[in-house]
Amino acid sequence: MRIACLRGADLSGGLSGGLSALLLTLPLVGACGPSADFVAAERPAIERLLADYAGRMAEAYRTGDATPLAEVATERETLRVATQIESLASEGKQLRVELLRQAIESVDVYRRTGATVQTLETWRLEVVALGSEAVLSQSPEQENRVVYSLVREEGRWRILSRILKQTSEP
Repeated sequence: MRIACLRGADLSGGLSGGLSALLLTLPLVGACGPSADFVAAERPAIERLLADYAGRMAEAYRTGDATPLAEVATERETLRVATQIESLASEGKQLRVELLRQAIESVDVYRRTGATVQTLETWRLEVVALGSEAVLSQSPEQENRVVYSLVREEGRWRILSRILKQTSEP
């Protein structure tokens, strides 16, 4: 049960407090969030979005241009990646990334317009000297636990943010 859904509910009345709370809570439980059917129906679109985002993010780092992300991410997220690309470039570096595996651990949808998705991702990473093929550092199989925040705009999901929660090497 999501307690936030009870905010503002008037639990006073002629029934005992516990019984009235139970009776008022039951209809709210189903109304708090989208149905399981909605979440199941949206999951393939969310999975496609995450895969598309990963491909576009890899392309953005490879080319030094984050604009391809604008198709699948909000302006805020696109700017975040652009800032990272610029920071690397100012150090004379470029990042090459390739998604090897992505497993969705959880999907939580809120009010049909927002979602949080936690994934476990394995990436191949190389930091190269900008303008050359000289590899400065590499990680052939970096595992990342990532939390994505999604927003549903004009009938489609978009990446609002991507937060790296944990990184490890196998």
